[in-house]
Amino acid sequence: MNDRKPENRIETYPHWDLATWRPDLPTGRIERIYTHWSAHDYGSVFPAYHFCVATADDGRLVVVNTHDVCENMRNVYEGPEQPYAAHTRGRNSFALGISIMAMHGATPDDFGPYPLTEALIDGLCLVGARLAAYYDVPIDAEHVMSHAEAAVIDGYFGSAEEERWDIARLRAETRSLVPQDAIDVGEELRTRMRRMTE
Repeated sequence: MNDRKPENRIETYPHWDLATWRPDLPTGRIERIYTHWSAHDYGSVFPAYHFCVATADDGRLVVVNTHDVCENMRNVYEGPEQPYAAHTRGRNSFALGISIMAMHGATPDDFGPYPLTEALIDGLCLVGARLAAYYDVPIDAEHVMSHAEAAVIDGYFGSAEEERWDIARLRAETRSLVPQDAIDVGEELRTRMRRMTE
């Protein structure tokens, strides 16, 4: 794990144990939250997202703040030359991107050497729930959705090169991937988030 580029290393960014993470967040306008997986290994992080749920070298789950939240508290398409986290095609204005670090080499029927785990999924939902509570984002299908759900709406859902299916399945299945998978999993993630805010 020590051969990662600096921009992909956990220790390059502020990070906390998932179990004790209490975010110190800036105030401002956030309207939506998008969930992802990175399609990389468990320990690499990427600044395309604001918060990554990753696995440290010692096996602990950590939350890594890889991108400045304030940069997406605007219409990013009015000043695209300014930095912002480009996590969901066409949907980055006033929006946070959070991601599980996993799923390198995954296909809908084989999640590969870095599959989703229940602990990572719960970690993502905890991060989503806390961000939604802080920014008063309703945990519903309009305001909190997976990249796969956004891709269904925007017409690029699937597992081909330029398509997206994160997060449309929580477990590998041999049957064909369909848009309803994204919708069902999105609702499962939102249900978990809601439980974490009760």
